[in-house]
Amino acid sequence: MTTKIRFSARCRSRLRSSIVGLSLMALLTSSLAVTSRGQAALPATNQSDAAVQLSVRIMPPDGSAFLVGQRFDIRVEGPPNLSDPVSISLDGRDISKWNNRSHLTGRQLDHPSSRARNVAPAFLSREWSFPNAGRHTLRATVDGKAARQVSFEIIAWQGTGPKVRNVILLIGDGMGVAHRTAGRVVSRGLTEGRYRNGMLEMDQMQVTGLVTTSSLTAMVTDSAPGASCYATGNKAANHQEGVFPDNSDSETLKRTDPESDDFFDNPKVENISEYLRRARGMNLGLVTTADVTDATPAAFAVHTSNRNASTRIADEYFDRRNQTGLTVLMGGGRQWFEPKGHKKGGRRSTPTNAKVDPARDLVKAFQSAGFAFTDSAKSLQAVSASRSPRLIGLFAPSTMPTAFDKLGHGAERVNNVPMLDDMARAAISSLSSSSPRGFFLMIEGASIDKQAHAEDADRAIWETIEFDRAVGVAKRFAEQTNSDADPNNDTLVVVTADHETSGFSLIGAHDPDPRIPRGSRDVARAYQGFTDYKDGNGDGYPDEVDPPNKLIVGFGAGTDRYEDWISNKLPLPPTVIKDGRVVANPRRDGPEDVDPASRNGTLITGQVENGEGAAIAAYVDREPVMNAVHTASDIPLTASGPGAMQFVGVQDNTSVFFKMMRSLGGSYQRIYYDGPRNASTRRRRRAKSF
Repeated sequence: MTTKIRFSARCRSRLRSSIVGLSLMALLTSSLAVTSRGQAALPATNQSDAAVQLSVRIMPPDGSAFLVGQRFDIRVEGPPNLSDPVSISLDGRDISKWNNRSHLTGRQLDHPSSRARNVAPAFLSREWSFPNAGRHTLRATVDGKAARQVSFEIIAWQGTGPKVRNVILLIGDGMGVAHRTAGRVVSRGLTEGRYRNGMLEMDQMQVTGLVTTSSLTAMVTDSAPGASCYATGNKAANHQEGVFPDNSDSETLKRTDPESDDFFDNPKVENISEYLRRARGMNLGLVTTADVTDATPAAFAVHTSNRNASTRIADEYFDRRNQTGLTVLMGGGRQWFEPKGHKKGGRRSTPTNAKVDPARDLVKAFQSAGFAFTDSAKSLQAVSASRSPRLIGLFAPSTMPTAFDKLGHGAERVNNVPMLDDMARAAISSLSSSSPRGFFLMIEGASIDKQAHAEDADRAIWETIEFDRAVGVAKRFAEQTNSDADPNNDTLVVVTADHETSGFSLIGAHDPDPRIPRGSRDVARAYQGFTDYKDGNGDGYPDEVDPPNKLIVGFGAGTDRYEDWISNKLPLPPTVIKDGRVVANPRRDGPEDVDPASRNGTLITGQVENGEGAAIAAYVDREPVMNAVHTASDIPLTASGPGAMQFVGVQDNTSVFFKMMRSLGGSYQRIYYDGPRNASTRRRRRAKSF
């Protein structure tokens, strides 16, 4: 049976306009030579002109998009040793002289270390925004000759439809399709090919889509731009968030002075928390199992070209809380909030090129600003019951222990550390009681990624299950707000990742035959049998970590490692460095394992660089990879609530930002279609409004 799709007259008109617009864009694009930076180089008349074109860079990059009213910076960088200034025009209007400042150079724009490095001339203008939707063109001219141009689009987001008040974005860091499948297999159990206890919470949502994950500078992203695209709607360079790259960034400086002002002066893009705070007075909540200064949470509140500037990022959380609306902050990373030398391990740094106080006590600063402070599961429970309007929770010096270890399966004892679902419940309780204009809450299951990097399948799977329980908490809240009598307090829930980590793959079920050596490859049965996980108490976590028929996982983007397919009591790294090369860690399932029963693991060779090419000149400044790496695989997305229907299909990671904002603005479109027809019904059916 064929189902015909019909659109309303209004939808048909919009489709025709879109097709015409795409045709015009194609004509414009075909008339320009596009460089490797994705920016259009105008036709050169000689080799000298061509050299100038190649050394001119414009930010924002070509093809960028911003919301109506969203603020962003413009930067144009000229070639080194330029005698005449670069002239910049916007839609034909000269903006080189702006706010009485003409032809700014890198020496005027950047900080002392940049000036010392003699960076090329540059023009920077902060906080541009546009009141109407449309397309705009920036053009740079050098020595009177047009050198380069980029185009960007301004997109409307406010409409007349129903608006959601709250958005809860849950990010399973590094969580690809296989991680979700593994979580379901282990948590729900399989009998005769069917899941005994149903699907995961994140499986049971209204729509499913896929997200592409590349960053501005690489096919494979890291977590900083991976989250930044959701926070700003724009691509960022690897290791950067909330900014575009500039020519004052220095890899050497990242090692010698990681908190430098140079990493906080890049051209910025207003993020979702800043815009919603400014436009609607909404509050922000950030919850993670990582260090709270880690890349994913920081992307929603901070602008920096160095994701590792942890002291400065912690300061930004407090100092800019009124601009971001930060009301709830929970996770690990207490070391950046305590004074340097504090008895609990304060590690605040002392940069040479920034005003940072290593003795600053941010815990006390937050408390003085009215935030309730919690550092344990017990105190979190009390704070959650009180529905404190402001909440900061720091439960570990750095990354929090994994769910696997919190539940007592590891050798190290972990006490009084909350689970992610408890943190999510406390965050929602606080935000919902103190946010009459709504809130944006980001919840991250961070160690799905971190344990996949470590090629520790069991810990990664337990993290996925813990994350799914947090999804359930968000869904219960949304079900309540979306079904009550108030149409103005609805909640959109979006569940996705920022990238896939490790090339995680499900090989099959472990063969329980005792005659097969425990560390042998032969324990991984091909096309045979099922796993045998059971969950007696129904909490989603299996009763046994290593059942006879346990799940066998492989890593397609992994390092060399020893593997015996049994859970690791200690979270040891998969590799060590020996004689300048990365080799499998002999203390993890290898010949030096502390457990004699685990010394017969199979040596599995990986796919990532390990230092063998160190003698090649190109490798001089490269460090060998010690863990499994991210991949460019698409990642799954599921969503429920008003506007969720937008997320169906394959989409670029930046589009998630615009779709969330359209749900908040009431401008998402409803889809009309003809449902199945028979002799008794020929009426038009309208799709369920998501």
